[in-house]
Amino acid sequence: MKRQNSLATSVCFFLMTGFIAAQTTKKTDSLEEKKIDDIVIIGYKTQKRSSLTAAVSVISDKKLQDSNTSSVSGLLQGKAAGVQILPGGGSAGSVATVKIRGTSTINGPSNALWVVDGVVMPYAPNLDPNQIESINILKDAASTALYGSKAANGIVQVFTKSGNSGKGTLSASLTNSFNMFNNGRFKLMNGTQLYDYFTSLKGAPAIPETLRNDGYNWLKDGTQTGVVQNYTIDFRGGSNNSKTYISGNYYNETGTVKGDEFNRLSFRINHEQTIKPWLILKPKVSLSYTTRKDTQASLYEMYLNMPWDNPRDSNGNLIRVDENYTGDWYGRDHSNYLYDLQWNYGKSNQLDLIGNLDAEIKFTDYLKFISTNNVTYKNYDNMYYTDPRSISGTSNKGQLTENYQKDISKFFNQMLRFDKDFGNHNINALAAYEYTDRFYKESRAGVYGVVPGTDIFNTGATTGQKPTGRKLDRAYNALLFNTEYVYDKKYFIQGSLRSESSSAFGANKRNGLFYAYSVGWNINKENFFKVKPVNEWKLRASRGLVGNTPSPDYGWQDLYRLTEKYNGQIGATWFQLGNAGLTWESIYQNNIGTDIRAFNNRLTLNIDYFNNKTKDLLVLVPLPSLTGVDRQYLNIGDVKNKGWEFNVNYSIIRSKDISWDLGFNISTYKNNVLSTRNNSTQVLDNYHVAIQGYDVTSFYMRKWLGVNPDNGEGQWEVINPDGSRSATSKYNLATVQVVGAATPDYYGSVSTNLNIKNFYLAANVYFSQGGQVYNFYREYFDSDGAYPYYNQMALKDGWTRWEKPGDIATHPAAVYNNNSLTNKPSSRYLEDASFVKLRSLRIGYNFPASLTEKMKIKSANIYIMGENLFTITKFSGVDPEVGNADNQTSYSGNAGAIYPIPRRFSLGLNFSF
Repeated sequence: MKRQNSLATSVCFFLMTGFIAAQTTKKTDSLEEKKIDDIVIIGYKTQKRSSLTAAVSVISDKKLQDSNTSSVSGLLQGKAAGVQILPGGGSAGSVATVKIRGTSTINGPSNALWVVDGVVMPYAPNLDPNQIESINILKDAASTALYGSKAANGIVQVFTKSGNSGKGTLSASLTNSFNMFNNGRFKLMNGTQLYDYFTSLKGAPAIPETLRNDGYNWLKDGTQTGVVQNYTIDFRGGSNNSKTYISGNYYNETGTVKGDEFNRLSFRINHEQTIKPWLILKPKVSLSYTTRKDTQASLYEMYLNMPWDNPRDSNGNLIRVDENYTGDWYGRDHSNYLYDLQWNYGKSNQLDLIGNLDAEIKFTDYLKFISTNNVTYKNYDNMYYTDPRSISGTSNKGQLTENYQKDISKFFNQMLRFDKDFGNHNINALAAYEYTDRFYKESRAGVYGVVPGTDIFNTGATTGQKPTGRKLDRAYNALLFNTEYVYDKKYFIQGSLRSESSSAFGANKRNGLFYAYSVGWNINKENFFKVKPVNEWKLRASRGLVGNTPSPDYGWQDLYRLTEKYNGQIGATWFQLGNAGLTWESIYQNNIGTDIRAFNNRLTLNIDYFNNKTKDLLVLVPLPSLTGVDRQYLNIGDVKNKGWEFNVNYSIIRSKDISWDLGFNISTYKNNVLSTRNNSTQVLDNYHVAIQGYDVTSFYMRKWLGVNPDNGEGQWEVINPDGSRSATSKYNLATVQVVGAATPDYYGSVSTNLNIKNFYLAANVYFSQGGQVYNFYREYFDSDGAYPYYNQMALKDGWTRWEKPGDIATHPAAVYNNNSLTNKPSSRYLEDASFVKLRSLRIGYNFPASLTEKMKIKSANIYIMGENLFTITKFSGVDPEVGNADNQTSYSGNAGAIYPIPRRFSLGLNFSF
């Protein structure tokens, strides 16, 4: 996209302007050269920033304030190079997925691991973002190897806020937001457009001309302006021996689709008590209670319904459209979904409890014992009620279904940490034992024949559903070792080792050994280095091995279903063939990088190159039906993943009244399959395939060759036995082949912070260039007459429909009940996924001290903020930045009816006493 090129040019211009300003700034600049040697916690260890040899991005809480979201993961978009945030849609309380350094597997788990206050979490935590002090993104083996089998996809390390010594501070944050439904470039026809389209279909029956009007707008009727309330109050304070942080939050959101509601109450207390000079206790408790209510229809229903059909009669009452309805109804499914929503609904409740009892024992100034002990508990239940008065409840006289889930994890880590200087030498080391387990249980049941308006089982129900359920458990234990040696703050060498045992594998493959080693060199500390503008220049490199385990907990075992009956007796059917030799998916990670600070620390530059190879890929392979069993997990194939990451931050202006910072990051990666099982074609879900030499996210379908100008028929490519290529108008004769991939060429963000006296402005622009997305819903709504009684997309600028011989058109001839299969999966609906988004814009005002003193408060500020303000893209669907659409479990590049991310406007007030 040309827009990206101009964007990059602008960034370079700003940077050059800043470089010139830095070289002419007077010595009175507030960022005069100073010693940068902050202490950071990376993984399991504490070390000085100057000695880091790992690829790590540190994100402070100040950089997390440009989004008003319920999800911690949603805060990370554009904040670090090499990190992609895949939105889970725009529904109230939706959770985004974090992906670090692309895709290193075929169909194994690819989401980042979450670690909160040193505790490995079994899933993305349900935390209030206001409780977070900082977030680290761990990207290479030097920073992740100590996490072993769970570290393959990088780590999001979260630190919550803590108390402080001295006078306590009580703070409050009040934010109200409005969510505007944002359907992107996906536009459906109104009644007039649909009439003209329908009557142009070859062979279409006659319809009344009275239908040629705007008609009923189903999408407008089903959507609304959502409201968000986000209120937080917290306390930080303590004494020399006692430090406490207490936070409470209320978050309530109504979605932009009617009937979508999310509500969460959160509470946290982090306490630190010095019992003796050598003993510190650190208890932590986090509690969240979340409720959801769902009386919404799917966007699919809103899209497909015809504007010629009105769901209400002349009196405004909803019409019951079923087999007995005698009025006019044009929609193919003969359904008015709004009728059932008068009574039918779903709701859920979730309780999250995270409890820590941690301790620190100081033996000497250089030797400590650190004990981390955690229990994470999640209790979830949902129900769905179908009223006997509804159309869907007619056959079974109503239905009530309930589902219960219990998820309990325990984490224990007992660590010795050593840190001592010997003159110019420093040794930093740790040794630890770790144990973690997880237990998950789910039960589901339901009844039929319910009394209208009741939502418990024993109120007259006549029959019941067959109960179902499942239970999973998993455990790990490990020994950890890490040593770092530093000489004269110039040279660094580090090594890590983790010996781990996991119940996810058989007895002979249960143990794994993961490792990493890294080196670093502070060139600026050398006597020969005389470049005064450079304050710090460090080179670093790392290599290591981390792992990935199968998402099911019993991939190595034979599995049976006890769901069949024979002669009145329960029988077992073979479901999964075991594999006693199943083992870790191993990722060998290599990273080289450099870190530079220059111009009196105005400029920060980080560059990384990584080259990773994944061996023994975990793949669920379907088995021939003759074997009598459906599937088996195997270790087959290899994948290579490599790329560059570039991050720069620059202080363009620093003075008493004005400061201006600019940040820019860009990442690029490429992956390809090195081998598969017998080097054969491995067909995956969502139109994807794994073939040696191709991208992991390759699309596998027929190649669209456009419209034949002579007859208006669609054409696809045929690869002939001799390798030549030709065109065919018969869909089933076309060759299924690789036609593209979802992997972008590059992605990144531009951010800026401007302060002028008490006013400030912060903005973030995110961009992605290249890669493709399959616009799946065009199969239904751009169907060339295959679905004449579904609403259709309005033709975009540049799209044309073939009408007569000689026409050069993008769309073939439209035929009533078209059976030419032009709307079936092919590269016709594969679109460019490039985009530029103004992710956020925040403008605020900090009240001056003279005013806050009169108000008898410590500080206060007010701001307005806009999010997801606009998107520049050629994609014809809702949003090219697709996440897990249509209940997909992983990112696929397949854009279905994902709930659009709303455009959000917020007004906030923060103050403290």
